[in-house]
Amino acid sequence: MNYSLEQKKILESNFNFIQVIAAAGSGKTSTMIALLSKIISEKKENEEEILVITFTRKATEEIKERLEKKVGVTKIKIHTFHAYSLSVLQRFNPEFNLQKAEIIEEEEKRKLFKEFFMERKFLVGGIPYDLLLSTPKFLQKHFPELEKEIKEFYQNYKKKKNKLDFDDLIEIYLDALEKNLDWTILAKQEIKRVIVDEFQDTDFRQLKWLKLLEPEKLTVVGDDWQAIYGFRGATTEPFLNFSNFFSPTEKFFLSTNYRSLKKIISVSAIPISKNKKNIPKKVKSFREGKSITKKILLEEKNLEEFKNQLIQFPNEYKILARSNHRLRFYEKLGIPNSNLLTIHSSKGLEFDTVFLDLCSGWNVSTKEENDILEEERRILYVGLSRAKNNLFILGNKKKKKDRLEDLFFSYFRFSVFKIDPEQMLKLFSKTCDKD
Repeated sequence: MNYSLEQKKILESNFNFIQVIAAAGSGKTSTMIALLSKIISEKKENEEEILVITFTRKATEEIKERLEKKVGVTKIKIHTFHAYSLSVLQRFNPEFNLQKAEIIEEEEKRKLFKEFFMERKFLVGGIPYDLLLSTPKFLQKHFPELEKEIKEFYQNYKKKKNKLDFDDLIEIYLDALEKNLDWTILAKQEIKRVIVDEFQDTDFRQLKWLKLLEPEKLTVVGDDWQAIYGFRGATTEPFLNFSNFFSPTEKFFLSTNYRSLKKIISVSAIPISKNKKNIPKKVKSFREGKSITKKILLEEKNLEEFKNQLIQFPNEYKILARSNHRLRFYEKLGIPNSNLLTIHSSKGLEFDTVFLDLCSGWNVSTKEENDILEEERRILYVGLSRAKNNLFILGNKKKKKDRLEDLFFSYFRFSVFKIDPEQMLKLFSKTCDKD
């Protein structure tokens, strides 16, 4: 494979601590695979002493498959934070017995919380369950007593069922590291190099965990513009100030976007330009071509025509929305479920054409704290930057004061496209010409 100049600089670095700031669509996973391949081929490090940390099982499997395809089966450890913590506890902690403590899967936790809210539906009104836990500090701010109740309810449930969740695994290992228990010394000795994917999604516990692990070499890869998991406790601070935590650090940028055409890259960056907390980067497009970027106003009288034209849309497309609740609106309208996705679920994916929903479902008002607004803008960026060739932004014709969706819609100054059967047919047919 021919690597770019930016990638080559990363592969040639001799620094122990490296931060890779990767723009959307810039080939960060390819770069990680290239780095691992280089380490394996040089045979200067023991494969079993290398740990790759991801944030999702999907990312874990992707890296494993791509690495195996390139170099064959390896002994490199590739896990999520939680899975590696579980592995260490099982192998080194003499008091940890998995048979006495089962692990709560995310689906069980989701079902449990949904039942909790359904029993208190009169307290939360008509607010969808998805919204109650998907926005930073939403529950804490609007239902503080309910937040205390659900925490106590969940702790009692775990105690009664003798179960642990994934966060408990990190807490147990972190607590042992802080106390410098004998078994942690053995666990730490097995790891010499750590590579962390999507480091912008790290929380302070995970940062402390990395520091206490004391790897000889640490490479983190991520994009603070795509930090969208504040509701899980993640914060951009470890990524923004990485060199303060691990020094000396050498920083590298992956600034070439191989996914999107030039105009889509510039449009996607508009919400990020409103944020104060971010690492500035100049992203350039690798591909040449002319994209279609339009705003579309949706109202009751044109929904049926919009649906009819969209069903006949000639290219791959996705409608990306802020919440599952909003996606159900499009399902009822008659849009196939296969063409619908939340923005969070779309992260890491790409589509020929994106219809970005700014009509409803963004959960917060323009009066929220700045940190919350900055994360909402990053969520918007993630949605916009999924588009390869065409981008349509859907908004409300009737505006409401303090509605975040309307503020975001106003960020984009390009033309509004009127929904008309003949005009839509002409416009959509143009999308077939993109490379």
